[in-house]
Amino acid sequence: MPAIGFEPATRAEWAALAEEALDGRTADSLSTTTRDGIELPPVYGPDHLVGRVDPSGMPGSSPHTRGATSTGPVDGAWDVRALVADAGPQAANATALDELARGSTSLLVDPTAIGLADAGDLAEVLDNVHLEMAGVWLVPGPKADGPARWLLDLWDRRGVAAPDRRGGLGLDPLGVAARHGTPQKFSSDLAVLAAAVADTPGVRAVTVDATPYAEAGASEAWELACSLATGVAYLRSLTDAGLGLDDALGALAFTYSADTDQFATISKLRAARRLWDRVAEACGAPPDQRAQVQHALTSAAVLARTDPWGNLLRNTVAAFSAGIGGARAITVRPFDSAIGRPDEFGRRTARNTQLLLTEEAGVARVVDPAGGSWYVEDLTDRLAEAAWERFRSLEADGGMAVALASGRIAAEVDAAWEVREARRASGHEPLIGVSIHPDLDQVPLERPAG
Repeated sequence: MPAIGFEPATRAEWAALAEEALDGRTADSLSTTTRDGIELPPVYGPDHLVGRVDPSGMPGSSPHTRGATSTGPVDGAWDVRALVADAGPQAANATALDELARGSTSLLVDPTAIGLADAGDLAEVLDNVHLEMAGVWLVPGPKADGPARWLLDLWDRRGVAAPDRRGGLGLDPLGVAARHGTPQKFSSDLAVLAAAVADTPGVRAVTVDATPYAEAGASEAWELACSLATGVAYLRSLTDAGLGLDDALGALAFTYSADTDQFATISKLRAARRLWDRVAEACGAPPDQRAQVQHALTSAAVLARTDPWGNLLRNTVAAFSAGIGGARAITVRPFDSAIGRPDEFGRRTARNTQLLLTEEAGVARVVDPAGGSWYVEDLTDRLAEAAWERFRSLEADGGMAVALASGRIAAEVDAAWEVREARRASGHEPLIGVSIHPDLDQVPLERPAG
């Protein structure tokens, strides 16, 4: 919109003025390039979208770039999902009850970290938790079928009606293989458990967890591509086992990392929904079955052991970006989790970071607030394009399982990690309090080993 009383300025005029201050450099020298090779110019304008049909659509409508639902989060808040990973069922239960009493709305329970041995252990973790009110999502891990069956049995024994059940069973053999470096076979349990919750719309049997790739160094486009290839592998497995496409799509939930690169995180989450819509469309799904159930987890890779107080700010940026990006649920890692097992203060600040964003700042009260930004729309487009090409390459080579087994994913991620480390060492990606401006007199923060 032109400013009244002012002549509109052209990009050429801006560039000429900018170059006067650049001491002989051109305005183009202000451009930067992402790890995916996407060039980011210093100034964006409507010309960046000239000739393109608006791909974003409307919230709640295909291609779901602007949100999976038309109304956004219920009551102006996304699902505040607390991580429960204390050693032992008794300690985990205390954390779960404290989180729910103080503002968290669902639980992300890590059976491996807690050391769950049987159904009784899970029942102890969730003792006095109102399962008809709070969702329970299991973190994927080795032998995930055990905790998945224990959770289903617990819902039955507690008399929780199917419409009131909310959560995820945490089946993700490919993600577990990527994180732990050990092959995981697709068992019949994947389809059996997916079929068991087919009539329970609030429960997802399978989690497509993309965070192992991001935390190992993968770029945004590679994180997206790996999630797509993993999701497609699960769709094939489920439909080959006899599930209908609607039930197979309804069995999947996705987890992505959120970090301190604010606009990259926002655009990545928007691109993820658009890309999954495209996959579902190619499979023959109608528009109302293409929305992605999306959870964002703040990245462990950006948390520092040195001067960990800076992690409070890093978590705030990551959570804000995930909320603006449209994640339905967000988990903030406690700032001290990089050191060891978080204490009550670490958990409280993680929880209150989200509550401040939703209840004080009102971040969730507007659906897709970044939509229409020339920068965000252009970056969303380019990330989607880059991720789609990488996804097609993975599929052409045999799919995600083959890419993991052959070492291709590890090679891609290792190369990306080396680039990131080099940029940090050179100061191009600084860590405040670590690589620059360290507090050399700070007393180290101590936590029990995790």
